[in-house]
Amino acid sequence: MYLHDVMFAACMNPKSGSFNIDIRLSRHFTMISCLTTERIILNTIYLQILDNHYSTMDKQCSDLAPKLINATMNVFLSIANSAQFAPTAIKFHY
Repeated sequence: MYLHDVMFAACMNPKSGSFNIDIRLSRHFTMISCLTTERIILNTIYLQILDNHYSTMDKQCSDLAPKLINATMNVFLSIANSAQFAPTAIKFHY
């Protein structure tokens, strides 16, 4: 197996360890950063999906789409911003 046939993945924990990476090591990797999407963007995306899904149903169901999206985002954000799930050196995978 040749080296170009293998894909390696490495992740850094921003809460522990060194923040500096040696340039000789970093040249072997592609740097990718993932950010959390803004709430208004998520609302627009999911509202379009649910509006399309509820288009064949009666108006009472289609009126629930914005409420369902807001409730889901509130639950997700309360979990994501909870101190219980904050990344630490031991539990960086959250």
